[in-house]
Amino acid sequence: MQKLLSTIIHGDCLIEMKKIPDNSVDLIFADPPYYLQLPKGKRLKRSNGTEIIPVDNDWDSFESYDHYDAFTQAWISECQRILKPTGTFWVIGMYHNIFRVGTIMQNLGMWFLNDVIWVKIDALPNLNGRRFTNNHETLIWSVKNKDCKRYTFNYELMKKLNGGKQMKDTDWIFGLCKGNERLKDENGIKAHPTQKPLKLIQQIVLAASNKGDIVFDPFMGSGTTAIVAEALGRKWLGVERDEKYVQLARNRVRDFSKKKV
Repeated sequence: MQKLLSTIIHGDCLIEMKKIPDNSVDLIFADPPYYLQLPKGKRLKRSNGTEIIPVDNDWDSFESYDHYDAFTQAWISECQRILKPTGTFWVIGMYHNIFRVGTIMQNLGMWFLNDVIWVKIDALPNLNGRRFTNNHETLIWSVKNKDCKRYTFNYELMKKLNGGKQMKDTDWIFGLCKGNERLKDENGIKAHPTQKPLKLIQQIVLAASNKGDIVFDPFMGSGTTAIVAEALGRKWLGVERDEKYVQLARNRVRDFSKKKV
């Protein structure tokens, strides 16, 4: 296990997770494909004329709900296996997928602790006026089974961060990645379409782990989980299948480590 730490593995998480020992990880954060089912190449414009580039990447494409469900069950089963009895599992999603993910988790025997609502500041408005603006994403927080009672939850710290009041599952109000936090490519286009804000991941890591714990991310993407874990004194590892994102995340971790020295 030690040789895997502080690495972003380039590969399929369904394959690479099999190399991780049972009951070896303290905290898992997963930001899986949402299966948004958006038309390939469709473009929209904001009121100011700037273009909206939707998530239509190959990694979010599936043949059917059955295909998506089979994939979801496979990777969650591996996460359940490697999670310690004292560890917790966090997965994020939207209305497109989170209910399917939750059903699969319960079918596998995972035990829910909370569904946490990330309220997104400056969320994209509904442009055609046919729906409410989608202003949140849902995080399911769970343990590997109902017998896991001694999981990490830093209640007093969360209370302190919330102005001395018990933190609610709707107190998670964070802006989207903008400005210097938003990673961009050489053309000024966002480098990863679903980059999560540092503050969101920071709150998860602070709430459900301690210094020296092992944090795992099966869909490492732009490397936010690695950066937060490194900054907060946690050990970490992750998997990412897209070579472009692997390099992006590795460079980000390298640059962060240089700043620490």
